[in-house]
Amino acid sequence: MKPMLLLAFGLMAATASARSWNDEVIYFVMTDRFHDGDPANNTPEGCDPSLDDPAQDDIDRYHGGDLRGLELALKSGYFNELGVTAIWITPPVRNVWRSGYDLGGWKSGYHGYWTQDFLDIDPHLTSATALSGEAYPPGAEGRMRHYRDFVQLARAKGIRIIHDAVLNHAGPVFYYDSDSDGVFDVEEKNEWVLPFRRSGFYDNAKWGDIAKWSLHRTGPSGPVTLLGREIKTTGVLADIESYGRKGFSWDSLGKRDGEEVMADFFSLRDLWTDPGSDHFDRLVDEFVEIYHFYMTEVGVDGLRLDTVKHVHHEFWDAFTRRLRARLGDQAKDKILFGEVFDGDPAKLGQYTWRADAATDPAPSLDSVLAFQLCFMLRDYLWRPGGEFGTAHQAEEALKNLFEGRFDDGRHYLNRTPGPDGLNALQKSITFIENHDSINRFRVRGITERRNQLAQGLVMTLPGIPCLYYGTEVALQDTRSNIGDDSENGRMTLWERGSAPTLASLRENENFRAIQRLSKARGRVPALRDGGFKALWCDSGDSSEDDGLFVFARPMEDPTKTVVVVCNLSAKESTTGPVNLAGLVPEGASLTGHPVIGEPGERVAANRFSAPAESLVIYRVAAAE
Repeated sequence: MKPMLLLAFGLMAATASARSWNDEVIYFVMTDRFHDGDPANNTPEGCDPSLDDPAQDDIDRYHGGDLRGLELALKSGYFNELGVTAIWITPPVRNVWRSGYDLGGWKSGYHGYWTQDFLDIDPHLTSATALSGEAYPPGAEGRMRHYRDFVQLARAKGIRIIHDAVLNHAGPVFYYDSDSDGVFDVEEKNEWVLPFRRSGFYDNAKWGDIAKWSLHRTGPSGPVTLLGREIKTTGVLADIESYGRKGFSWDSLGKRDGEEVMADFFSLRDLWTDPGSDHFDRLVDEFVEIYHFYMTEVGVDGLRLDTVKHVHHEFWDAFTRRLRARLGDQAKDKILFGEVFDGDPAKLGQYTWRADAATDPAPSLDSVLAFQLCFMLRDYLWRPGGEFGTAHQAEEALKNLFEGRFDDGRHYLNRTPGPDGLNALQKSITFIENHDSINRFRVRGITERRNQLAQGLVMTLPGIPCLYYGTEVALQDTRSNIGDDSENGRMTLWERGSAPTLASLRENENFRAIQRLSKARGRVPALRDGGFKALWCDSGDSSEDDGLFVFARPMEDPTKTVVVVCNLSAKESTTGPVNLAGLVPEGASLTGHPVIGEPGERVAANRFSAPAESLVIYRVAAAE
């Protein structure tokens, strides 16, 4: 019988654009927290030096991670060895570098979500010279060349780049002149935020101008020439009338009455995306012009669209349709997936449909991050010591993913193929941790093995798997506990002076675990293309759970179906009889190989076993 896991990655040989998106393994990295490859950019010219934290400990200040740090890792083969095929980076555009009010206090814009100029790359991220030593031109041209070089290096390594894009808001580019003195009183909270008003707008909004914080009118303010191409932007983003100016509401993030679409986020400035506004078409076309440039001239392969449910649905319909039309044949190689921070599968799925879905079934977004599955997996796995929850909720979340429907009969996730022939279900993004309040899975009380099992499920369940930077070395947030909502997990992975080396990484069992999972996914088609059927969830109807979650990834050819067994308990466990009728050939034998756990083979008939705290993949045995 042929071994399941081969030393070579089957998919890495294919060029990035030749691969299907559901073949990818995504690595989500917060660029400022990966590696400081170029200390010279830690305090760009004119930047307030107090915003940099040399100790890389204060999560509210810059840690120095940059494109050079990612380039060094790419050059060393770090991501190829791990089995990553796509890197999603936090927004690289020029940001406002400081806000006086965010979650109750001042913070820096190290994360990239406070845009100041949509067509400039933040100088905290770029270098004066290329890896080759060639000097870049000064200013925005040089910064954009560095970004293009980074993307091209990744592509040369067979890795796609996904650009995080924020179309809901800009950074704190204007202030509310509460005392009408024409001066930005930066110590006054009510000049950063004012209470939300549903009717009308505040008429005291004025552009800020504080150079040391890169706090200026939003750019671009008109046509821009970069990389030898004129980008025909109109300056609509630099027009204060393009913003809602309705102030901030603490509970707007969870609202569904329109407030979530209209309100500022703290001191961030909400763009007015109402389809009835005079500037709607100009705003849509401006973003199409900008991101067409990034996807064609710079070469990024996809967009992760931030804060989707806080933007009018019709805006996404117009943006995605016009951008795909502008890309033409290139659209088939790109992906547009969104962040809908919600556990309701109907709410998530609605953005894969157009607002006028009753008459036009074409996809709006290509796919979304599977938050409902993330929440359910964490309920099952995110427990202290040897404890575990029930897998029934995860099973229900997956059932909704595949079978959930709106009242009118439409599936939650649109089954109309996009330009690449894949639909929203096939391109759903599976994850268990991220940079927001969910944050890092491994906190106090979570062992390295439990973290490995969590990533094992991400890599073997349906969807495109997305790993959060640092999980490959079991980076632990020691400031947070299980159940906390925090941003404490935004830690620096490779501290200054500690460039990653392949020799040291091969010694890390967590890295090897991700490596094995990547190889399995690359060599076993069912883990990429298979359906889902739960076979065993915690002893079936027994009142005493056994920690087992067993599911099949069925294929049309039953000889290619696999069964995955995840055992969270501290002892070896075996299922009772499992009905495999219609899933695998009658009378076929299955052989299991631990991907996480001790090496060895486990033969099954219609019962499946797994060692303590392990993940085993069973395949139909090859004929002798």
